[in-house]
Amino acid sequence: MSTSDFIVGEIVDVRNYGRAEVVEPIVTESGSRFYGRIRIKYQCDGKTYYARPDNLRKTVQVKQRVLLCHSTTHYRTCAASVVNWNDAVLEVGSHEGECTWLLSRRCRYIVGVDKSPATIAAARRRYPGLRFEEVDGFDVPTLKALGPPDGSGFSVVLVDIGGIASLSSVAALVGLYYKEFPFSTKIVVKSVFLKRLVEDCLPYNTEKSNPWALLRVGDGAGDNGGTAGGSGSTDVRGIGSVRPDLDSHPTQKAEEAEAEGVEEEAEEHVEGAGEGPAARARSAKGGFRERQGRGSEGRGANGMRGSTARGTERRRGRGTGQRGQACREESSVPEVGDGVGLAAVVTGQAAGE
Repeated sequence: MSTSDFIVGEIVDVRNYGRAEVVEPIVTESGSRFYGRIRIKYQCDGKTYYARPDNLRKTVQVKQRVLLCHSTTHYRTCAASVVNWNDAVLEVGSHEGECTWLLSRRCRYIVGVDKSPATIAAARRRYPGLRFEEVDGFDVPTLKALGPPDGSGFSVVLVDIGGIASLSSVAALVGLYYKEFPFSTKIVVKSVFLKRLVEDCLPYNTEKSNPWALLRVGDGAGDNGGTAGGSGSTDVRGIGSVRPDLDSHPTQKAEEAEAEGVEEEAEEHVEGAGEGPAARARSAKGGFRERQGRGSEGRGANGMRGSTARGTERRRGRGTGQRGQACREESSVPEVGDGVGLAAVVTGQAAGE
């Protein structure tokens, strides 16, 4: 770490000693016996020393209340980083007291608890100047009663009941402390499983750029449940109902149009080959019309011959003047091949005569 990272007034952690404050910058005078060292003042007793920069570590003050660790080294490093000299610390699962002793030089008050009588006895023998009590971790009233004499309570709670302890036990204990201790209390936990669980979690937060249209009841009344930015295809089925506005998606529209074009092209290809059901239906319909047209032509021809015969008889009986009228009648008859229209015209003429 660069020596320029430490500034006067900053709180640092001195390796194997505790918290201290930087009171003087690094000594740059080559003739001084403290050359290359930084002057610090310990928080525990106020004494000053010149320490090498390699033995100083920055302290990190985080805003999160619960800190999760996966190993013993990680757990102790995190605890040393968040504990300040004015903190009152409770370690649940202190075992033989080593971590409790390491942190005792970094805070004003600390107590270690464990539910095993053997480990508590061992901790008291190793560190007679520290306080260790046999208490179950779920007994919150008794734990609170172990706080500082001034009644300020614990500001940091350390939980080490085994790094591979069951997830249900660790989660229940941490949840209990999160609820019972003040909100300002930091909770440092060593648990592999709980850390992995939290790392796989992500709090969902609805943003304005969310592609799903969230409909609030009462918005857009009278417009079939349309939403702002939507196409109005979302319908209201009850309070809190959510439906995606799929009609307004340009990519989906393009895909649907392309799919319809492919289907039409395939249908035309099959019908062109005379193999599809639509082609057979069209062919049958065309054949029926052709037969119907031929029948009409026959009826039209017969009708025309009958009309011509009757006209000849009238011309013979009525004289020359009637011959011109018969010619006009014959010229007004439609040509053969006009189908049903021809039969209708000839039939109408016969009825008129």
